[in-house]
Amino acid sequence: MRYLPTALGRLAFAWKLYNYGHEGKINIDELRAEVTWQKDDMFFIVPKALDCDDDLLITLQNNLTITFGAAAITFNRTREELEIRLPYPIDSELEQCIALIYQIRNAFSHDIVEPRWKVNGRYKRIYEVAGVHVDLSS
Repeated sequence: MRYLPTALGRLAFAWKLYNYGHEGKINIDELRAEVTWQKDDMFFIVPKALDCDDDLLITLQNNLTITFGAAAITFNRTREELEIRLPYPIDSELEQCIALIYQIRNAFSHDIVEPRWKVNGRYKRIYEVAGVHVDLSS
């Protein structure tokens, strides 16, 4: 459970960066430049990036997607550490939340950059959690 606050904090930060990018609050010209990073005897040059204006928004979107996946993996890991079993059947809102987190985790665990849904069995259904409707039935 100790990583849960960090996962939520990073997700909030990634969402804010994504929002700032859409609102034009990030100076893309500064991010395009080459950066030299040095600490003690370690030296690294971060190459130029973001060749066109769309690259910033694509990068921020990818960052948000990856962070969302990492948070789902962390949520599921927390469930495992608390020894909460996967529900069967899936009835209550809490059981739906647990099952949905597990399905999101599964999508990202196979490919964190391009998650793929492969929903089987009892998880192939409609979920209603905290007013959010998620259809994994097909």
